[in-house]
Amino acid sequence: MSQKSTLQNMDALMFAAFAGAGIADAATYQNPAGQPVPCTALLDEGVQDYGDDDAPVSAPYDRVTLQLREVEPRIGGIVRINGTGARLKLEKRLRGDASSQQWVVLHV
Repeated sequence: MSQKSTLQNMDALMFAAFAGAGIADAATYQNPAGQPVPCTALLDEGVQDYGDDDAPVSAPYDRVTLQLREVEPRIGGIVRINGTGARLKLEKRLRGDASSQQWVVLHV
């Protein structure tokens, strides 16, 4: 099994456990030119990052984590949280690996 497959399998197990615990949400993802597809989303609201400088300033933002085995996220894509109807537009990719990506999102 490749490293990519191993990471994707581990993330799938973790996302399923998070969903079972009410931490992850059933959602749909729609890229700007495509149809909605089901996915699982981890939404973190009010995230604050602080730098290493002497007077760090942080502006809160919301972020979503998506599994790459479920979707191929792109700037401008929309994540819709099924339980709340919240619509989140992908604005900026923060980080990712072969299995998942985190994005800054705006509520639309």
